[in-house]
Amino acid sequence: MHAIGKTRGFTLVEVLVTISVLAVLASLATPMYQSISASNSTRAAAYSLVAALSRARSEAVKRNVAVSVFPLGTGWQDGWEVETGGTRLLMNEPATNLVLSGPLAGVSYQPNGRLATPGIVLFTVSAATGYTRCVLIDPGGRATLNPGERNDGSCT
Repeated sequence: MHAIGKTRGFTLVEVLVTISVLAVLASLATPMYQSISASNSTRAAAYSLVAALSRARSEAVKRNVAVSVFPLGTGWQDGWEVETGGTRLLMNEPATNLVLSGPLAGVSYQPNGRLATPGIVLFTVSAATGYTRCVLIDPGGRATLNPGERNDGSCT
């Protein structure tokens, strides 16, 4: 007599239950991933803007000339450039899927590191989901990223 061995594998019901559970888990994870992605994008763009502003201030003091940071194209979301006397020192790529706002004329640093136009300058970096980061330039010319993140699209 021959012994009949068990067949190995999964039944159709087991496969369908497994696929259903994976689909539910994926649908729960997608919104969470989108919010994390939006948060990271706003943070990265804001840090990049602070770095460009800090470099402009540093170059103004180092070279003892005026250095400007201004938006490319139609606004800050199209990227920005740091330049002095027609020489490009730094250019940043466009920020996709983000809205950046700031002075359309840009900002200019004097050779002493202060802004050419006195006062506080505010930049906002926002994602479509409402995540917003705020970049401030104080009257002394120092650019800082506000701690924390707003979910209502404001910087106040």
